[in-house]
Amino acid sequence: MFFKKYKFLLIFLFLFPTLTYANTSIETPIKFLVNALNEIKHPKALAVASELIENTQEENTYNLIIRKSELDVYDIKRIADAISKIKKWNGPDLITLSMSFNENIKDDGLKLILDAVPDTIKILACVECGLRDNAALEIIDYAYKNRNINEIYLEGNFFSQSIQNKFDKLRFKKPHLTIISQWPSQDFKKMVKKNFK
Repeated sequence: MFFKKYKFLLIFLFLFPTLTYANTSIETPIKFLVNALNEIKHPKALAVASELIENTQEENTYNLIIRKSELDVYDIKRIADAISKIKKWNGPDLITLSMSFNENIKDDGLKLILDAVPDTIKILACVECGLRDNAALEIIDYAYKNRNINEIYLEGNFFSQSIQNKFDKLRFKKPHLTIISQWPSQDFKKMVKKNFK
């Protein structure tokens, strides 16, 4: 008799821990990115995953800085999918994205990232990522459309003079936007490589 009377309540209490766990997963969409980085398994990716867990508990924004991690287009696909899911689940806003010194990202990987990143991004850095003119055109198009982007760093890629001219035109039209599309000097190059891990 007791069981019949309180059957619904007992079932609810039995399921409550499961429901709570599911809600916790949804409430922390940054875990999509943490999981993607852990799947990549590179020591730098694992370290960045740990930092994200520590630094985004109560934050409305996050930065993804994953330099020198031997990323390729397959890794970028994982990261891009995770960023898209964070957007979909109304997670924190991505502000800085630095994937520099990952020479195997190339044009295909760059396109995947640009298709995924939200318009909240202010800083984009893809120094020495094996990028060529097609990637540069994607970045230029993105920069014209995105009002929030303030800084773009692309030194050490393989852009033609025609593309460098297009970057000059972009600088003229958007004077607030800092764009470095080639190494200004060898000393500057050495300084960046020494200080940016």
